[in-house]
Amino acid sequence: MGNAWSDVDLIEKARGGDRDAFGELVRRHRSKAFDWARCVARDPHLAEDIVQEALLRAFLHVGTLADMDRFLPWLHKIVRNEALMKMRKGEHSGKERTFTRLSSTAGDKERVNWSDVDSILQYLSGGANRGEEGDPSAKLAYKEFLVTLRQMLRCLAPKERAVFEAHFFRQLSPAEIARLFRTSTDSVYQSLTRARYKVKEERIRVRLRDYVKERREANMPERAALSPVKGPKSAEWKRCKTSFAGAVYAALFYAMPGRYSLTDVMGLTGQAFRLTVEEQTIDATGPSMYFWESKFREGLLNLGLESEHTGDGGAPPTPFMLNKGVMHIRRSIKRGMPVIAWDLFAPEFGLIYGYDDAEQHLHAVDARAKGTIPYDRFGRGLSGGLFVLSITGEAQIEEWQAVRNALHMAVRHTYGEMTFIGYATGLSAYDCWKAAFRNGSVDPLGNAYTAEIAADARINAVSFLRGLENKLSAEGWEEAAAVAAEAAECYEAAADALGSLSRMFPMPSGGNPREPEAVIAAIGLLGNAKAAEEEGAAVLERLIRSIGTLQKSRMEATF
Repeated sequence: MGNAWSDVDLIEKARGGDRDAFGELVRRHRSKAFDWARCVARDPHLAEDIVQEALLRAFLHVGTLADMDRFLPWLHKIVRNEALMKMRKGEHSGKERTFTRLSSTAGDKERVNWSDVDSILQYLSGGANRGEEGDPSAKLAYKEFLVTLRQMLRCLAPKERAVFEAHFFRQLSPAEIARLFRTSTDSVYQSLTRARYKVKEERIRVRLRDYVKERREANMPERAALSPVKGPKSAEWKRCKTSFAGAVYAALFYAMPGRYSLTDVMGLTGQAFRLTVEEQTIDATGPSMYFWESKFREGLLNLGLESEHTGDGGAPPTPFMLNKGVMHIRRSIKRGMPVIAWDLFAPEFGLIYGYDDAEQHLHAVDARAKGTIPYDRFGRGLSGGLFVLSITGEAQIEEWQAVRNALHMAVRHTYGEMTFIGYATGLSAYDCWKAAFRNGSVDPLGNAYTAEIAADARINAVSFLRGLENKLSAEGWEEAAAVAAEAAECYEAAADALGSLSRMFPMPSGGNPREPEAVIAAIGLLGNAKAAEEEGAAVLERLIRSIGTLQKSRMEATF
């Protein structure tokens, strides 16, 4: 399929499933995509990975392209989003072992992450004479890891290995390999994709075997497990719609039992006031798509707790990150604390409360299930990301300062905070939600899930604010108590509107979010909720000032 076809012709054919047409589009525009990726990544190897992932994503979604004349801007957006996501993941990835070499052409240094097969392959594919450089330590390290990599290639079928080695060791292009083995270029790409996946899997298995061996040699216990949460608290946290708050509440059973209610946890961590949505379709990813690390740490400090985390939940772990995650879990359980982890049996938060090196599995529980997870599947669930967080100790914070911090979090979120591209938070989220209804693009399940979580969160916001009202009144701070009551009324109005929306589109059926009358009603309810929260945020700012004044007067009275 040559140059006789226009881009519009090729896009039309690609939308109908014509792989050759899409391949021709890729041939024409791949260099542009690579330049876009390199502008963000500043690294040609990473840019190449970004382009591969972006083109795959484009192929899977080309059928959704409404305006065929907008193909290049559409592709540009996909590449840019993929690049930004890759860069963010890279900020939190660790390095297990690095190899530094002097460039033969300049004095700069190149660092290779030998814990990641992709990095090894990129390094090896960068030049056939790397093992012949002048540095003796470089030669030794190169040979050592080349032997290791070739051992890992034993997991491949003979034909897969031949194609793999031809591409990465002999530097042949897919087209050259296709001619060499008398097959199609598409078949070569498929073979390379399978081979890369198998080698990554084998690398994980090898690293886990090394990990278990290291633990045995260090005379570390092979297994340990804490008692799982039992009684009313267990049922309560499993009913909590906001899974992070529910998992924190369950973890408090081990750290400081009885100090906080679930409503306290929802309020002080800011979860009662959150709203994040996917902009276009309001899909089920929305409620969890924000930068967890800073928000979780800030929220836990309001509970008087220090914490640490491993991973970011954004990508399947490298062998190094998997090992680091398991080590994190072992340390925490040894201290008598479970870890809060993402995507155990469902894309939500739950607890890991035990491990077994001999069997190579973790003991875990979330709101959906309780069971074991093999080490090599951890962080590779439905959402494909590793994130573990543990409570490491207590932090000193005055009660009302914690409340003010939590309210500040709520206000910042309401007026908009930085989040992922393609997602919106706070008041802006309501605008996107309404626009999705108007456009008829709402995903039924995602819409129902988001509405259920938002409605439950606002119910907790009302309870939290009513609790503040009672505490302020009990301490004789009637003026501040009245402001808290006013804020509670605002969030009660939001809770009522979101509750009605949730009942209109119940889980798991989702109702019919494209039915004209339902659309009109939904947009009205979302408008009511937004107006109530906009007023509520303004009242929260007044409450913050009132509590600050009272804190100052109390402090002055003690001197």
